[in-house]
Amino acid sequence: MPNKNSLPDPRGAVAVVMLAGLLATAGCGTTDLDESATSTTAPVSLIPSGLSWRSWQGIELPVAQQGPRLIEGAVAADFDRSPAGAALAAIHATVRMSVAPDGQWALVGQRMLAPGLGRDKWATARAQVSITSPAAETVPTILGYVIATYTDTEARIDIYATYPDRSITRNSATLVWVDGWRLVLAAPVVESPVTAVDSVPASIVPLNRA
Repeated sequence: MPNKNSLPDPRGAVAVVMLAGLLATAGCGTTDLDESATSTTAPVSLIPSGLSWRSWQGIELPVAQQGPRLIEGAVAADFDRSPAGAALAAIHATVRMSVAPDGQWALVGQRMLAPGLGRDKWATARAQVSITSPAAETVPTILGYVIATYTDTEARIDIYATYPDRSITRNSATLVWVDGWRLVLAAPVVESPVTAVDSVPASIVPLNRA
């Protein structure tokens, strides 16, 4: 049994597991958009309504009328089948799969990730590391998102976040509707979905704090 490495800092944890192939899969799904799926008539730039923030593992996550309406430990569920619902699901899934503590990450995989080889490989890799405590520093602040594409069966979301050093990242996530929105993990990994950017785009849907 390999020795487990302690990863208390989520940004450090994300960086390490990405290099190991754990998180580099998020948002790089190989599924094609269903040509029979219909695009939504809901505005993709609509800001989630009733927005509030809840801290989990040291990271502030958005909660709105579009979801999640159910939070059980590390798992967040019941998001609207809408652009805002998909975006909120993408934010929660990418964060929760990254920093779910030991004893809870398997439930995140079962209920928030799309079944397939990518999820299986993520679970195998995740079992080799240990996360036992919330973040203490260098945590991301979620700024907002851009919906790249959306239908009622698949969505591609770019999530923007900033860090205490004022750096900004973009995390590209793909979700499919499987009894709710689920994050697609690719296998094999082609490239990391997280990239550094100089600024957020003008088209961002901002998730402002009160």
